[in-house]
Amino acid sequence: MKKSDELRKAIDELSLKVTDLNSKEEYVEASKVSGEMASLVEQYKAAKALEEMDAMDMAKAKPAASTSNLSEAELARRAFNKLVRGQRPTDEERNAYRNVTGSPGTPGQIEATSAKGGYLVPTEQMAQIQDKRNEFTQLRNYITVRSTNYTTGTWPTISDQNLVFQSFAELADISEADISFGHADYTVSDMGLIIPVSNQLIDDASSDIVDICGRELALASVRAENAAVIAKLDALAGTNGATATTISSYKAIHKALFKDLPRKFYNSAKIYTNQSGFLYLADLDDGNNRPLFVPDVVQPDKYLFRGKEIVVIEDSLLPNITASTDEFAPFFVGNLAEYVWMFERQGMELAISTEYLWRKYGTALRGVIRFGTVVYDSNAMNAYKVKVN
Repeated sequence: MKKSDELRKAIDELSLKVTDLNSKEEYVEASKVSGEMASLVEQYKAAKALEEMDAMDMAKAKPAASTSNLSEAELARRAFNKLVRGQRPTDEERNAYRNVTGSPGTPGQIEATSAKGGYLVPTEQMAQIQDKRNEFTQLRNYITVRSTNYTTGTWPTISDQNLVFQSFAELADISEADISFGHADYTVSDMGLIIPVSNQLIDDASSDIVDICGRELALASVRAENAAVIAKLDALAGTNGATATTISSYKAIHKALFKDLPRKFYNSAKIYTNQSGFLYLADLDDGNNRPLFVPDVVQPDKYLFRGKEIVVIEDSLLPNITASTDEFAPFFVGNLAEYVWMFERQGMELAISTEYLWRKYGTALRGVIRFGTVVYDSNAMNAYKVKVN
């Protein structure tokens, strides 16, 4: 029996056990068994991928060039390119790929996901995508990101209980206090994109497929993540900004920071707005033609208002609010890391198909990311709007 078949059988047995324990309301034990099952699932994925590698058609492989003088990173890149094209890497390339991507079950491990095969991007090439992502405003840098192995789940939450230590006399009872827990339910969604690639570009085993398409993959992933975060902010502002508070001067922004926002969120608070809102702030002065917001001394490309960073989002992603004949720029003030949490499953996955573009001399490259977002603490952000026409 194949290793993957043995692991599959064990997973099925544990799944039945978890179901039985849940029906008996033995949730603690069910959680432990679920952890064991998750570990077996990762082992199963690794075993399945290795078995499929061993079963690849040797006829597809091109004669291997001498690789004795190549670096491990170059060998790993060659292995990755061959894997996504359905070719068999040499033993040297395969070993280098394992060294670069990590041991079975860790992030970066190859994972077959379909009959055509799909593979997680190796660490080195994922770094290339991350470098290109840094060219754009990434709201994920301002929220809390958690890793998960599940497509759905629940994360415990706790609101501000205002607990205070109480004095007590010698040998006297210490006062007790209850804590109320809530929960945030998350669902991880699969998101993907297909990019046609010319075969002339990727026929060479040493060509960097990720570098060829990296900018588009990076931009697409940033847009998807930003849209998910902004959807949570839009819900806070309501339809057409109905629940957003109207502000008309810089003093109203002071109130938003110093009074409206709970103090525990103030230290890490930031101001989020679009390009129109940024222009509104840029035109504010103190009455003596001195601007009210200035560049950050440490990072001159960032701007501060009363010491709080201003995060600018393009108008196309965070459009102005239109109400009757008036137009308003949206403003969100608070701690976004406490307001929005993202649950991310694995890294970016690439798969390839030569049949998808059969009528053309091209290959289709498919990228897939998996994540979900939830509102963790609804008190951490407040929505505002300012008239700009």
